Amino acid sequence: MREKKWKDCPACGAKDSMHYKSGITEQLKLAGYPPLEINDLDGQFCTSCEEGFWSMNSEKQISHSLARHRAECDSKTVVAAELASVKEAAATLHLSAQGIHKMMDEGRLRYVLAGGLKLPIRKDLARQAQTRQRAVHRHA
Repeated sequence: MREKKWKDCPACGAKDSMHYKSGITEQLKLAGYPPLEINDLDGQFCTSCEEGFWSMNSEKQISHSLARHRAECDSKTVVAAELASVKEAAATLHLSAQGIHKMMDEGRLRYVLAGGLKLPIRKDLARQAQTRQRAVHRHA
């Protein structure tokens, strides 16, 4: 998929105002977590209203960084009984282990880091299973 090159700002309507910027540092704040600073982001931004879009690579970097930041913080508070194995998660969601790792990397499935492993959080896994079940029933 290719990046869309914006010329006019879709937010404020300013003509010929969208410009590519790189090397951006963004500080993100998640409720209940310490702030996270992410460097080397890029995207297209309006010179009038300063609204903009991150590039696809920056979007992936942000998702991955936020997921890892949450995992590192949650690793200090989540107890072992609340964790599932990747194999258990794969069976519950009817996915491959690779699919589970991809969901964790993209921030779609919460996890913690324990002993160098990524372990899904059981209650988030249950929530994902319910969401998937509802989607299947809606389309059936």
